[in-house]
Amino acid sequence: MALTNVCMLVTNRGVDDPRVCMEAEALACRDYKVTVIGWDRDADKDTDICQNNVRFLRLKLRSTHGRGIIQPIYLAGFWLRVLPVIRRLRPDVIHCHDLDTLPVGLFSAGQLRARLIFDAHENYPDMMVGHLPSTAVKALRWLERRLVPRCDLVITVGNRLAEHYRKMEARKVVVVGNWKDPADFKFPPDTISRTRRELGLPNGVIAICFVANLGPERRLEPLLAAVTDDKRFACVIGGDGPQVDLVRQYAENYDNITYLGRVAPGRVPLITAACDVVYYGFDETNPNAQWSAPNKLYEAIAAGKPVLTGDFGEIGQVVRKERCGVIGNLGSSADLAHALASLTKPGELKDLGSRAVQAGRLYSRKQAIVMLLNAYESIAKSAQCKQRKNACPILKGT
Repeated sequence: MALTNVCMLVTNRGVDDPRVCMEAEALACRDYKVTVIGWDRDADKDTDICQNNVRFLRLKLRSTHGRGIIQPIYLAGFWLRVLPVIRRLRPDVIHCHDLDTLPVGLFSAGQLRARLIFDAHENYPDMMVGHLPSTAVKALRWLERRLVPRCDLVITVGNRLAEHYRKMEARKVVVVGNWKDPADFKFPPDTISRTRRELGLPNGVIAICFVANLGPERRLEPLLAAVTDDKRFACVIGGDGPQVDLVRQYAENYDNITYLGRVAPGRVPLITAACDVVYYGFDETNPNAQWSAPNKLYEAIAAGKPVLTGDFGEIGQVVRKERCGVIGNLGSSADLAHALASLTKPGELKDLGSRAVQAGRLYSRKQAIVMLLNAYESIAKSAQCKQRKNACPILKGT
């Protein structure tokens, strides 16, 4: 049986990007031949490995994140390294993760008559506000408007972004959420008890966790200040970033604040399952907040845990619709303390957790994979019919 040849492009290593791996592995399980071409900014040489039936080509090009206005020079260097690799692979489908891979993907798709997919993990121009000059952000918006209508398929993470791309006259838009598998968040009771002890959580305390990048937009200080004055609660923070010193200072001064440092991705489900509430803070004035459909939301849903967050983006819509968490003013420690106090009502945590479990039946990895495969099936059949005579569909029914 012939295989549909898929090439994914991403400007990170790819091999440790959860969304890239989820999609690539799902396609590989359905007999697609998938190669992920990533940018390894720290490597001394190119690497070529196979993981879960997916080939990962990591191209070396020394750089760092956050270079600002000079980063396009390095990005262009990555594109130049990608072009001959794509020509050699001759894919039927080029799957571009985020806007920074779409120009080289579009060019290659035109050269090879391949189908083109744009996978928008977030609104890239809005994400760059504050990191690039306003003229550069405007240029990115212009570029996105020009390229999106030329894609055969746009995949994105939530309904708000999907509508955004439909307004750009995208040909077809499909939501494939960063949804999780509830089975990954299920642990034996003794494992949960042991983990709580290791985290220093006394019996009966309500533990709030946040394990992610500790960027300045995360609204951490109001949460920490709200928890320190109420020993009914404890806060477990993990990750690194600009707010590390702030979190460390709180952890040193208050025994109900724990800082874990950088946490291995494989340990996040256990920490989430061992805590009682998942926090997601974000600066609501950030342009990217309006699209927010974060991993923390879907980790909480998969674990059957309430979410404590603000009224913004897709996360606010989902929490209100599914009634699986508490909405508070993330900029005020007093308001967050009031929101936390509501969780102490008899049966409240259990009720919110039950609704999170119910939401998990809709926002599950299984459903995301079905949506991805169905979308791929339509363009894969079209690509085969155009490029090969008497081609047979590759995908089996989902």
